[in-house]
This record gives sequence, C-alpha cells and structure tokens, in this order.
Amino acid sequence: MRKAVQSSLLIVLVAASSMMIGCSSVRAPRFETLGVREVEQTDTRAVYAFKVKATNPNKEPIPLREVSYTVSLGQGYTFSGVRSPETTLHTYGEHTFELPAVFEIPPANRSGLLDYTLNGSAKYVKPGKLAEVMFESKFSVPKAPFTLRGQVNFDEPSN
Repeated sequence: MRKAVQSSLLIVLVAASSMMIGCSSVRAPRFETLGVREVEQTDTRAVYAFKVKATNPNKEPIPLREVSYTVSLGQGYTFSGVRSPETTLHTYGEHTFELPAVFEIPPANRSGLLDYTLNGSAKYVKPGKLAEVMFESKFSVPKAPFTLRGQVNFDEPSN
C-alpha cells in the first residue's frame, strides 16, 4: 500500500514538474510606444495618453492583467499609475492600449518638444490551468518589464 502511494505521488510530481517546464518556455510579451495624444489641458494641468502596442511572441494566448508604470516627462514632471489593459493577447497577436498620465505643467512650459521615458511592467498569465491557479494564488505572477522612450510635441495639434 505504501509503495502505491509513493508511486502515485511520484506520478503527480512528474506531471506537475513537466507542466512547469512547459510553462517556462513561454516568452514574455513585448511592448512599444506608438505615440502620445493630448487628452485635456487646463491652466494647471495637462493630461496625456501614451499609446502602447503589446505583442505576444507565443503560439498560445496571454492574458494581460495589470500594468504598473511611471512616466517621466522632461526635467522634473513625473506621473505613476496602475492600469488594466483589459485584454488577452491572441496567438502571435498584437493589441494596443493607452496609459494615461497627468502632469502639473504651467502653460508657459507647454511648448516645443519634451522627452519622455515610460518605465513599467505588465503582469500576465502564462498558458495552462496550473499557471492560472498559481497566478490567482499569487504564488507565481510573471511580469514583463519595459522601458519606452519618445517625445511629446506641445506645438503639434492633438489627435
């Protein structure tokens, strides 16, 4: 009886480890910026949306769960946020979403070009039931880090 229990336990461990090995071959999604658009401007603040394209390099869908990010604009304007991209990246697919940022920029400083850096990471769920359970239990929460750069053009009309 004891040998049967040990054999069953060994089978379960081998199956679980082979599923884990399969999960480890999943590549993280990739990100790139597609542009920036002005959402709103007042006398005290400027709101911008940074358009990001996510790409799935895998043959299986990858659900994106949460993006944590910080945008540095010019010399001293910073915004941090957390946002859900509310999407699943389909097989070898792409999806675009926007990350909003609010800056306290005086109107006198809103001209010309300002460089920005968008640093963050996106939590995602690897394919498979075991990976899903591990994500939901917070035992394994994979993250895809990214650093994106570009410029905001204050003199160009917004989209």
